[in-house]
Amino acid sequence: MKRLAIVTLLGLLALPVSGAHASPTALLPSGFKDFGFDQHPGAQLPRDVRLRDEAGQAVTTATLFDGAKPLVLVFDYFRCTTLCGVVLGDLAAALEQVPLTPGKDYAVMAVSIDPNDSPADAAAMKARHFERHPALAAAIHPRVTDQAGDGREVRRLATAAGFPYRLDEASGQYAHPAGVVLVSPGGTVSRYILGIGYDPTDLRLGLVDASEGAVGSVTDHLLLLCYGYDPAHGKYNSQVGRLMQATGAVSVLGVGLLVWRATRRPGKG
Repeated sequence: MKRLAIVTLLGLLALPVSGAHASPTALLPSGFKDFGFDQHPGAQLPRDVRLRDEAGQAVTTATLFDGAKPLVLVFDYFRCTTLCGVVLGDLAAALEQVPLTPGKDYAVMAVSIDPNDSPADAAAMKARHFERHPALAAAIHPRVTDQAGDGREVRRLATAAGFPYRLDEASGQYAHPAGVVLVSPGGTVSRYILGIGYDPTDLRLGLVDASEGAVGSVTDHLLLLCYGYDPAHGKYNSQVGRLMQATGAVSVLGVGLLVWRATRRPGKG
C-alpha cells in the first residue's frame, strides 16, 4: 500500500545548503507524489545485490542480512549538497540516544543511489557524520554501486524496499523520500521511520520490533505494548488500550516475583 513520507527532499532539491542561489529543476510539484515510500512490510529484500564498501571491496547484501541483529537501511547519496546530510546527521544524533549497543544490537547500512559515488566518498561520509562516536561508527556500513557502475544493483535493492528516486538532470540532484527502513534479521522489511528529525523512541521501538525478540530489555518489550506503529506517519504512538495491557503484564510480573521470593524464603520453626 502506498504511503507517503512526511518529509521528502523534493521541494528543496534546487536549494544549496548555504541558501545562496537556487538551481533550476525540471521536476514539477504534480510529480512529487511519485517520490513517497511505497511501503512493503514483510517483503524479502534481495540477498545477492552486489555493492562495494568504503575500502572498495566487493560485498553483497547477504553479508549484513545474515546477521542475528536488525538493520537500519538508509538510501542517500554521499556527495549530496541539499538535505541528505541532514538525514544522516539526524540519524546519527538519534541513534546516540537509543539505549541499544551499536554493532551488537543493530547495524546500519547506508547505500548511495548515485552511481558516481566512490568508496572514497563513502569513507568521507562515514567520517563526516559518525566518526565522532567510535562505537556507532563501527556499526555503520556505507555501500556504493558495484564495479559495473551502472546503478542497476542499487536500483534493484531500492525497488524491493519501496524507495523511489530519480535524477533531476537540470539540477544534478536526486528526488527521493526521506526516511529509513528497519530490516529484520534475514533481510525482511519490518518498519519505515519517515521524514527527518528522528525520535530516538521510534528508532528504539522499531529496532526491538524488527529484531523479532533478539534484542531489547524487558522494558523495551513492555513499551511495545504501550505503543502502536502508525505506518501512515512512520512513527510509534501511545495507545491507552495497549497501556492497559502493559499495566496488566507488569502486575503479573510483580505477582510472579512475590511468589518466587516466597518459595525461596527459608522455612521457620
